[in-house]
Amino acid sequence: MKSVIALRGLFMIDSCSPQMSQRTVNLRREWLKKSLLLACSGMLLNAPAQDKPRMRVGFISRYQPYSFLQTDGSLTGFDVEVVRSLLGALGLAMVPVTDTLTNLRKKLQNGEIDFIGNQLLVTPENRRHFDFVKSYATIQLVSVLHENDERDLMSLDDFLGKKLGVLANTGIAAQARGALGNSVQTFERIEDAFRALVDRKLDAVLEENLIAEYHIEKGDLPLKVGVPFAAPLRVGMAVTKGNKGLEQRLSLGVQTLVNDKSFKAISMRWFGYDVSRPRVSHASSQ
Repeated sequence: MKSVIALRGLFMIDSCSPQMSQRTVNLRREWLKKSLLLACSGMLLNAPAQDKPRMRVGFISRYQPYSFLQTDGSLTGFDVEVVRSLLGALGLAMVPVTDTLTNLRKKLQNGEIDFIGNQLLVTPENRRHFDFVKSYATIQLVSVLHENDERDLMSLDDFLGKKLGVLANTGIAAQARGALGNSVQTFERIEDAFRALVDRKLDAVLEENLIAEYHIEKGDLPLKVGVPFAAPLRVGMAVTKGNKGLEQRLSLGVQTLVNDKSFKAISMRWFGYDVSRPRVSHASSQ
């Protein structure tokens, strides 16, 4: 600012001096204009950068390995890292909002968040309320068995008369209960279901492949993931119904991201392979 004031003062003195020829005055004025432009440019360059536009993104607070709070209260998880990278590539900053899935659905409908960063199942019920972004990970339903179990359990019919563990209050639990009845045992935490399987209190656990793989690796459990029950499940981040602009923008961003080395690095860090492609195909198990 001082440089601008000094230039203004010099300009006034020069232009008013009777000893200056008109040609000299004109040359000096041109020089002063250029100097003033340079000074103003410097002021703009030194101005504080504007914050990136922000997106409020909802994450389930206890959903390992996708999103969960650490002991220090910080949020981490595969979905958290992917969405942060996705928004960064779009020139946006992420403001995470953690809660239960039920509350996140309400917040999305009320406009308190812009979208849900976890990939939800594209069920008829969910489609009535949300539109879905293109998926960035292949999610498949698998049976988890003890590592010494050589049985091929590839459909719910194979579990008749056997003890099956599932996570409580989920679509998987409802489907299993409908097919198998009381032989299905529900657990509030999937970690407890896996522990019961380790102790041979269950014949198998039914769960998504990435969740099963993460917990087996993290806990060094003597368990293995069986072949998928069916083709990959339809999943995606949820946006408000009718918000096609945001859905398309995020979908295009996901399409670019899954081909980028940054996504592969995140995927390798959490699972050891590129999860945008199925690890074991359902077709190969037939």
